[in-house]
Amino acid sequence: MTVVYHSYAAAEEIPVLPCVRKRKLFKYYNREAMAAVLAAAEILDGAQLPATTPFYYASAETETIPCFEEIFRKYPVRDRFDVAGYLAAAAPQSQFKMMRNMVPCFVSIENGLTGDNNVIIDSASALLYAAITAPGDGPVLLGAGYLHADSSVEAGFALARPDEFLGHPLLGTDAPAIAIFRP
Repeated sequence: MTVVYHSYAAAEEIPVLPCVRKRKLFKYYNREAMAAVLAAAEILDGAQLPATTPFYYASAETETIPCFEEIFRKYPVRDRFDVAGYLAAAAPQSQFKMMRNMVPCFVSIENGLTGDNNVIIDSASALLYAAITAPGDGPVLLGAGYLHADSSVEAGFALARPDEFLGHPLLGTDAPAIAIFRP
């Protein structure tokens, strides 16, 4: 099993631009997308995998939602929180940055991945079970990201055969998905 893990502090620049081939999409990247695209590029460099390689990604609960911060600066919170009203006031570009499937979509687009895929909400166990039950007997690409409230970010990827995940110590636990990749 090959594993890549990166962690970036809140003010730390993520050097992803050399890995980005679809530059028009970069404006939609949040910090998690940047870290994930960079880590995926590193693990897939020279791997020569088929486009149909299964890819499963887990994103942590969102601790920071930049479009809400933008809206709250413009429109102070009233007596009640009106999600629909606030989202209507958010720029579409900001809304894209918080969609759950955007990070794995960018990873797939950048690497030409078209195989079986799934987006999981922050569960190491669910991510591992997805890998174990992946179609075929070739390698599986697993990834996880965690964008913290202070804008620090973690991203990890693993490339392995499904049977390499059998008996993993995080199966059946409530551990966050990024724990699979942390050193």
